[in-house]
Amino acid sequence: MDTKTSTKSSNLFHIMPIGREVLVTVLKRTLERSDTRVEDISEEARIPLSLTRNILEGLRSEGLLELTDDKVIVGGGNRLKIAIRAINLGSDIERVARLLTWSEFEDFSVLAFETNGFNVKRNFHFAWLRKRWEIDVIGLKKPLVISADCKHWHQKWSGSASVKAAKSQIERTKALAEASRKMRDKIGITGWEHAYFVPIILSLLPAQQKFYEKTPIVPVLQLRDFLQNIIVHLNEVNNFHIIYV
Repeated sequence: MDTKTSTKSSNLFHIMPIGREVLVTVLKRTLERSDTRVEDISEEARIPLSLTRNILEGLRSEGLLELTDDKVIVGGGNRLKIAIRAINLGSDIERVARLLTWSEFEDFSVLAFETNGFNVKRNFHFAWLRKRWEIDVIGLKKPLVISADCKHWHQKWSGSASVKAAKSQIERTKALAEASRKMRDKIGITGWEHAYFVPIILSLLPAQQKFYEKTPIVPVLQLRDFLQNIIVHLNEVNNFHIIYV
């Protein structure tokens, strides 16, 4: 595709509200399999085939999907990126979130941790103070233990439910820090002299609040940047410092 065609496709994608319908339809049709037909997207979105193809060409030029003569293939973390694009263009967040799976969101988060050199533990279970606890994702990179809540990604950050989620994540992370002296091997921090346990909430989109009581609310697409910079901003965020020697 030449530069002129790519620019035309991209412009069509950005200025036309129907672009978001193509995005949502792509998500819907690739929920259970990674590929679908261009014609099926056009028919379901009720958008002319030529215009649908133009919008898809724009997405291909941005690396969000693969496009052959009659087939669209969406792989890796691109479904999450397409979902965020659709919401930014005005699609209803709950409608879009229903077309994503929790594992997709978690997989994307884990990739961000691993890309930044963190070891990762998923669905970490432990017992402390006569209670059982679970943390969705733990990222380990000496001296940091990032404790991430992924379960509330599908809702807007607002209201009492979001505040409750943040308080619960702070409580879970505090329990993990307090219990860590007795299970350093299980966590994966054997040999560490000390550790900073940092609770975070992962969200699908940026929230009006970037923090709740100094606990970061991190949009998933900004997680890599957050991880790259957290060590120099530890005094600005909620954390639990445990010394082992």
